[in-house]
Order: sequence, then structure tokens, then C-alpha cells
Amino acid sequence: METTKKIVINNSLSIVGDKMSNLFNEIDDDLRQDRLKTFWATYKNSIYAAVIVISLVLIGSEAYQYYSKSKTEKSGLILSQIIESVSDKELGLTSDYIDELLESGTSDYRTYALLLKSDNFISQNKLDDARETYIDLIKKAENSFIRDLAKLKLSYLNVDNDSFEQIQGELSSIVENDNPLSLFAYEVLAMSAYKHGLYERGVEYLNIIITNDKTTNGMFDRAQMMLKVMDSK
Repeated sequence: METTKKIVINNSLSIVGDKMSNLFNEIDDDLRQDRLKTFWATYKNSIYAAVIVISLVLIGSEAYQYYSKSKTEKSGLILSQIIESVSDKELGLTSDYIDELLESGTSDYRTYALLLKSDNFISQNKLDDARETYIDLIKKAENSFIRDLAKLKLSYLNVDNDSFEQIQGELSSIVENDNPLSLFAYEVLAMSAYKHGLYERGVEYLNIIITNDKTTNGMFDRAQMMLKVMDSK
């Protein structure tokens, strides 16, 4: 299981990394030709990939605690099959395993399955279905971490349409009290600030990300790109 987790995470990060290298080239063109709207659309696609990585890393670490204690349990075995199918990019098989876990899994496993189902919807560009599932999790999940993660991922999807105040309100509890998801929340806030012309506010959030020693390489690269865009305004 541990090996499988590493494979999934590395493959996901590789996908995001490829998108990032392409984006670096595109942003140079955008800045020279003043086509920031085009850049925004492309940047948003890379964020969707990053949203899935968040689940694989953060949920995987917590769900694995259950799996390691009960390797012979059916729920744990199905969870491992879900992760393996994600690694192999077999979306249909992933959906089947998720549905099986939702039907027969324990309460904790069903929660993880529902979150992974949302990510699978994103992979298939079924964003409305993903939104509905995140909203359902926010209302019903007993685990506060899962509720916060669902709020965060929903905000990523809504950043194009919601006002800055709406995004800020949804994420207010996540950016407080040293929440492990706070850096991701600052990224969403920076994106929303950019969308609504609040460039100074956006730069402030991005600097929080860049100067934090817990920032991942992928997040650091995205923050640098957004700073480059905002500095051009």
C-alpha cells in the first residue's frame, strides 16, 4: 500500500509538473501579448490537476491509518484498488470501486470514497457533479478535516464564479488556527483576488505561500506564476 501511494502521488505530481512547464512558456507569451485571460483559463486547468493531488496526499495519509490496521478488511482492500486504478488512469474501474466502497464500506471508508468520487468527477470534467458531492460532504461528514477539505476543493471549483467575499467567507475557518490546509486556502484566495482586481490583496496571500517552509514545490511554482501576472497589472 505504501508503495502504491508513492506511485500515485509521484505520477500525479509528474502530470502537474508537465502542465507547469507548459504554463511557464505560456505566461511569457501572455505577458508579452497581453492575453492574461488566456493564461487564466490554462492556469485553472492545472489547478484541477492539483486538486486531485491534494486528496491523494492528504486523504491518503489519513485513510492509510485505517488500512494498515485492517489489511484483511474488505473496505481496506477496496480502497487500495481505488488508489491503484487512479494510478493506472482507469476512470471506469475507479468509479466501480468507489461505488462498491460506498455500498459496503464502513462509515470512515464511505466518507473517503465520496471525496474520491468527487475527484473522479473532476477527472471526467463533470464539475457540477463534483460540486454537488462536495456540498454533500460539507453537510454530512463527521470528520472536521474532511469537511474543511471539501470546502477547500469546492472553492477551487467556484473561484471563477463566486465573489471574493463568498470565497473568503467559505475559507475563513481554514486560514485560522494553523490549519494544515491553510496554504491551499491562501492559494484560492489569491486566485479570487486576482479575478476581482484585488491585486495587492492577492500579492499578500501569495507572499504568505512563498515564504512558508511547508510550501510544496508545485504550490511555490504556481504562486510565482501568479505573482508574475499580478506584477504586470
